[in-house]
Amino acid sequence: MKLFRFAIFACLAVVILPGVVLRAQSGAPRYEVDRSWPKPLPDRWVLGGLGGLCVDAQDHVLILNRQDVLEGDLNAGRLAPPLIELDSEGNVVHSWGDLNVLDPRLHSCHFDKDNNVWIASSPSGMVQKYSHDGSKLLLQIGKKGVFDSSDGTAKGQPLNSNAARFFMPSSLFADPQNGDLYVADGEGRGGNRRVAVLDRTGNFLRQWQPEG
Repeated sequence: MKLFRFAIFACLAVVILPGVVLRAQSGAPRYEVDRSWPKPLPDRWVLGGLGGLCVDAQDHVLILNRQDVLEGDLNAGRLAPPLIELDSEGNVVHSWGDLNVLDPRLHSCHFDKDNNVWIASSPSGMVQKYSHDGSKLLLQIGKKGVFDSSDGTAKGQPLNSNAARFFMPSSLFADPQNGDLYVADGEGRGGNRRVAVLDRTGNFLRQWQPEG
């Protein structure tokens, strides 16, 4: 688990941060890991699986911590919060998250043009919009634990309904021009297979599904 978490942070350092870029003779960039990023986490925090990440207008990175630690991981540490904000230097500047409101299987996040953050959990049946610091839940589309399926559960048949309901919302993006929200509602077999489009207030507009 520790090696896995190190690998995740190494990927973050390569993909997200400026780091050191080396130019090969072909002109294609090569990247090196910035081993100084992130800085050591405070209060002996222990991370579970990382569900996703997104970058805000200040180049701060928000990571989604699912808190699914293994037995014994907390013998010498404390469980890290569900959402952790890091600045470009790798320092923790903020953390938040109430799992009574969020769903623990955090999967994706996205900062919109107003620097508010959208969060999808899969499976959960909902997507949520929070103020940048997480202090306010601004909008929730769908209901936690109620799925777009024949019986409303994760075991039911997927419906791909023309409605603001979800089965496994796995990724999302807010159009900076008009605020429309695009939600990839599908992860693996047995769930919906579509991209749903909603307006900025959560009203269903349209959807499309893959062929075949």
